[in-house]
Amino acid sequence: MDAPKSDHYDFEPIGERVWAGIASSTGRSICNSGVVDLGAGVLVFDTGMTPGSAQDLRTTGDRLFGRMPSIVANSHWHSDHTFGNRAFGSVPIWSTRRTRELLLQYAPEMTADLTRERQEADLKELETKRSKMRTKGQKADFELWIQIQRAILAALDELKIVPPNQTFETRMELPGERGAELLSFGAGHTEADAVMFFPREKLLFAGDLITYGVQPSMSSGDPEHWLTVVDELERLRPERVVPGHGPVISPEEMQETRDYLAGVLKAAEAPKSAALPAALRKWEGSLGLEWNLKFARDRVKARKAKSRA
Repeated sequence: MDAPKSDHYDFEPIGERVWAGIASSTGRSICNSGVVDLGAGVLVFDTGMTPGSAQDLRTTGDRLFGRMPSIVANSHWHSDHTFGNRAFGSVPIWSTRRTRELLLQYAPEMTADLTRERQEADLKELETKRSKMRTKGQKADFELWIQIQRAILAALDELKIVPPNQTFETRMELPGERGAELLSFGAGHTEADAVMFFPREKLLFAGDLITYGVQPSMSSGDPEHWLTVVDELERLRPERVVPGHGPVISPEEMQETRDYLAGVLKAAEAPKSAALPAALRKWEGSLGLEWNLKFARDRVKARKAKSRA
């Protein structure tokens, strides 16, 4: 079957009746998603940044499998993975219990930021900063954030936070004969991320616990435990991995996320004048690395202050 057309995703089959929606660099989805025929129903994993991009996920399920999605899962609470929830109406939306709590906690603050004045000012600031960057690596992070701001502005009148309405703790077996599971190994990218795994086909939708070619954001989670979570993902022995951002990858390529996290933690313990670990050199000077290093160094300071108290 030919891949469905979309302005927001490049759809790629990665297994029988399993399609990855890889976010287009010019679209409004921002994050990767999945559309899967479970047998008992059609599932969408992560709904993207806007209801418009999420609508493509709904219609793609219908085109591919002859049925609209009947179940949705959010890997974590960040807006680029949940703002599309509104497009699914009364469909059950699953997440970890903590993900739902966090989205409800931050909803007032996130909603307050969704004004045209605020978003236009943020976009202008990002474009100004990007114009001052000299290297391709430095510009890359700004391009992603500018894409996010433009997506928000284009869909501003439609954006409404719709939290998950069904929750689990560590494991949920999805309906149908495929044996697909939602799994959570605790804090990593956020306080309670979820992945979707197909044990028989060895397919993994990893959410932002794994990224490829894109800086993983560390400031909402626990980077030390994140390394443990990556260990758990590797023990699943997936053969194909859909990261939260970036192309479909092999299990060996998950190591790049591990190396990056370990590199940031190592750099946070060293003097600021020390050379960055090799795993970080290709991202040196970028906005994402700057934020991650600050976050990790602040954690080191807090830990040392606590030990002295």
